[in-house]
Amino acid sequence: MTNNTPEPDFSALWQQQPVSEIDLADVTRRLKHQKWLQRWYVVSDLTGFLIGLGALLYSWQEISLFMAVVLSGVMVCGGAFTGYIIWLRRHALLASFSDTNQYRETLKKQYLSNQKIARVTLHSSWSGVVIMVLVWAVAGLMGEVTWQRFVDNGGIVTLLVVCMLMAGFGLWAYKREQKFKAEYEQLVSQEQNDLWP
Repeated sequence: MTNNTPEPDFSALWQQQPVSEIDLADVTRRLKHQKWLQRWYVVSDLTGFLIGLGALLYSWQEISLFMAVVLSGVMVCGGAFTGYIIWLRRHALLASFSDTNQYRETLKKQYLSNQKIARVTLHSSWSGVVIMVLVWAVAGLMGEVTWQRFVDNGGIVTLLVVCMLMAGFGLWAYKREQKFKAEYEQLVSQEQNDLWP
């Protein structure tokens, strides 16, 4: 038994498929915006680290050995943290604009990195407060700072202000993580719609 129905012309069907237009201008604009933002962030990250290092070096003769060791440890951790954040920003920083696929892939990678940066920022906001309290507690136990001196020098007010700032900073970081997650998912969805209309 043979089937006498004619074979469909798949090449004709393929050519009749609707093609979704890629909004190259939007992808290009978003990637260029990310590139400039990431450059600004790197400059601000490095500036903040260098200001902290300069303040430590400037006051080196006036601080105790304990505080010198603690602050040196903070600077080493801060340097590693700054290096990691700059490494996460590399996709947009080193972006080249050669073709649409590369635009998209670079933007997707940077959105994933931005999510990581926001997540690390969120956790550093609360852990920074915990570390600060631990340093003050150890300084108190070692006799570096008395409770009265801590209160007189504004330690309570400083702690409250830092806690409020870090709570706001943590909330901001959480919202940024959600924003970059949504932008990444939108880009992936757009890409899938372009592949499978």
